[in-house]
Amino acid sequence: MNTFLNRLNPSSLKLKWALAAGSAIFLAFFLFSFFQYHAINKWMLDEEENNFERVLDEISVFFKQRGPNIQLQDIYDSRDLMKQIAEKDQTIRILDHKGDQVLEIKGENEASFYVPFQQARSKSVALIESEGKKMLIGRSSIQSSEFNGYVEIIQPLNRYEKIKKNLFWMMTITGILALLISAVVGYFMAKSFVRPLNKLSETMRSIERKGFHERVEIVKAHDEISDLSQIFNKMMSQIEKSFQQQQQFVEDASHELRTPIQVLEGHLALLNRWGKKDPTILEESLQVSLEELERVKRLVGELLELSRADRENFDLENARANVQKVVDKVIRDFRFLHKNYTFASLDELDREALVAIMPRHLEQIMIILLDNAVKYSDEHSTIEVKLADHQGELIVEVKDEGIGIPEEDLPKIFDRFYRVDKARSREKGGYGLGLAIASKLIQNYEGYITAFRNQPDGTVIRLSLKYVR
Repeated sequence: MNTFLNRLNPSSLKLKWALAAGSAIFLAFFLFSFFQYHAINKWMLDEEENNFERVLDEISVFFKQRGPNIQLQDIYDSRDLMKQIAEKDQTIRILDHKGDQVLEIKGENEASFYVPFQQARSKSVALIESEGKKMLIGRSSIQSSEFNGYVEIIQPLNRYEKIKKNLFWMMTITGILALLISAVVGYFMAKSFVRPLNKLSETMRSIERKGFHERVEIVKAHDEISDLSQIFNKMMSQIEKSFQQQQQFVEDASHELRTPIQVLEGHLALLNRWGKKDPTILEESLQVSLEELERVKRLVGELLELSRADRENFDLENARANVQKVVDKVIRDFRFLHKNYTFASLDELDREALVAIMPRHLEQIMIILLDNAVKYSDEHSTIEVKLADHQGELIVEVKDEGIGIPEEDLPKIFDRFYRVDKARSREKGGYGLGLAIASKLIQNYEGYITAFRNQPDGTVIRLSLKYVR
């Protein structure tokens, strides 16, 4: 049963849209027609009753004007006048006080109706149903010294029923046509609206077959689908970039791990073959193996640190750090560890600054930047840390007087495993992950990190962080 119902459900968005639009328009039209039909119905019935009462009043007034001595012959003589007053579909009867018919004036093409007699002291109008037809019955008394009786008018609502029936069918047919037209129009409109979604779907299938380089054609329609296409293209660009970075990351990590593993493998083979009998080879191989293990340990540690920066949740609302305290602590530690370097601190802030970052993360970033400055600078050179305010954000600059970075390499130094001089970087013990970790941490706190050349030599790394509000 569920399978059958699922087959009945339209799978195409165009059909769903057409059905929804047609149903909505039909429902609105139905409600409007329903109230309109009943309003017109009541208005027509009121008009029929008003006309009916007018005729009854005119005949009643006519008999009153004849005076208190009206006779039966006078009633007979007034039949032509009553024909002129009455409508063509009305029947007028004159009854005596017992209810027996004295005179009857039938309307055109009207059959006789049985209507039970009821006495009426004053004018009365009622809507009844006889022989399956609705009709109005009106009675008014005739009082004189010669004749006492009643004038009775019967009016079948033929015209009202005919107009009502025609109105019903007209609204029904109009409603069906409105449903069909709205469904067709809705289908073609949905087809036009869904066309960009079809292109998006085709692009996704093409991406599945060919790769991440495919993009959706942007139609400048300034609507939600156009925005969706733009967001999709941006997302695909980010995915493609991430995929390329991941590939590069795996290749670089494999390359970095291959060298120490090969060295370890060579020395272990040497130990296995000669080291058991030669103490010199044993000592040298063990020393080299320990150094390579230390390199692998550092590399794995940096990879774990980078992975942690990717996964860690950052509480931006509660994160805050005193920049001066963190920077002063890191500078003191580096002055103690690297006595051959000069570490200068330049604070241009006029107050203690609290920024939106965890203190341990800010300390980690500063250690990475100062460690790089030491690695790529000669001894007795100066490394300067500057704190300043720029357009409502805190700026931290780390300047060194080292070998510097070529202009074409500056945008790439924050990529994972990227090194300007790979031979010298490996010699210094670097793997190209430090600045990638710093960049990731800064981005997680909605900050910015940039690099540019220092004049005349060296590099400047600039951090931009938001103040705590």
